[in-house]
This record gives sequence, C-alpha cells and structure tokens, in this order.
Amino acid sequence: MPGKAGQNASVIATEKSENKKLGAVSVTLASIKGSCPTTCPLQNNGCYAQDSFTGMMVRRMDNHVQDANLDASAVAHDEADAIDTLTGKRPLRIHVAGDCRTNDAAQTVSAAAQRYSARHGQPVWTYSHAWRTVARDSWKDVSVLASCETPQDVADARQRGYAAARVVPEFQNGTRAWREGDLTMIPCPEQAGSAASCSDCRLCWNDQKLLARNAVICFSAHGSGTAKVKTTLTVLA
Repeated sequence: MPGKAGQNASVIATEKSENKKLGAVSVTLASIKGSCPTTCPLQNNGCYAQDSFTGMMVRRMDNHVQDANLDASAVAHDEADAIDTLTGKRPLRIHVAGDCRTNDAAQTVSAAAQRYSARHGQPVWTYSHAWRTVARDSWKDVSVLASCETPQDVADARQRGYAAARVVPEFQNGTRAWREGDLTMIPCPEQAGSAASCSDCRLCWNDQKLLARNAVICFSAHGSGTAKVKTTLTVLA
C-alpha cells in the first residue's frame, strides 16, 4: 500500500490509499492479533484483511505483536500516534485491518480521530466486530458501524446504539435495496455498481443517519475467502 505517512511495527497509516474500492482516502491498518476480538467469526476464516497483500502486512504486524507481547491498549496508542502523522486533508477509514476490542482502545483511537477531523473537518469512519463489549460512546464522533453476520446481530447491535453493516452470502434483490421487517437493507453501492468508491458513496460516513433511517449496509461475501465466509454465514444462520 503506497504512501505510508506513519507506521510502526503494529500499525500502518497511509496518507492516500490506492485501493479502488475506498477511493482517495487516508487509512489505517492494525495488527489483527493485537486489536480484533477473538469472537469475530471471520477471523482466520475468510477475513478479507488476512488475504493478499494486506494479509502479508497483517501477518508481519501480528508477528511483532506476539513477539513484543503487546496488548490492545498498546496497539491503540500506536495507532493514535500513526493517525497523528497524517495531514487530515482526506476522509479517514480506520481499520482496513484491525479493530478496537476494548473501551480503552476505542477511546484512544477515537481521540486521535477527533484530532484528525479538527485539522480540516474531514470525516472518519470504521466498522467493528467488538460492538458487543465496546460501548458506542467510546467511539465519540467516529462513524462506526457494527459488523454483523445475522439478523439477530443487527438487532442486538442496534439496541446498543450502533448502526449496522451486515455480511450476506449475496444480495437478495440484485443490486436494489430490500426490506427485512422494519429495516431497509442497502447493498453496498460500490459493490452494486452505483458508486465508484467509498469516497463517492459516503453512506457509511454518517452512522447516526443510518440508525435513524433503520438502514443497514450490506456487503456480499467477496475475496478469496468467499467460500469460507458463506459457509460461516450458513452455520450462524
């Protein structure tokens, strides 16, 4: 991932991502071993961040975290330091890889996100599998969507104050939204072909609006781990 503005052995921060899906945004990647909840059903089981070139970087960070015996708090402080090296001139996607599995970690990273936004008023967004144990308030003004795999996950996350993003085997209505009870399930516009990138779409940048609209962003299983993800979703259903 070119253009690394700040990095250490457990975290990478990139000033301008060249990922086509994301668009021209800044990003962070953190060690999965040092930051993700062990309860995530996709960890070591089809997680896209453990695949391809991103997976190579994650494995290096994971090895360092293990060798140095770093905990989630230490990784979060590394990530905050890395965010502080960025210019703040672009929207920021936190955690192309990684998460904040404790309230303390989320508070540390969200404080850095507030400093980031204060520089040029740019939005910050992310997704988290740690929504069951981390309070939504710990993320402050970061737009954070709970990463969900089942309808019950979505209901539980919403009760905890989180907007939801759900991984599905495939979209149920082609590229069009569909209803599940009182919820509107919106296929990721980039995956559905109606937006060129996250920087064009921006739906995930306002989680409180999604929550108020009873809207859920859906991502179809993708990447080399697609088969594993679909099997996991079938088991969880």
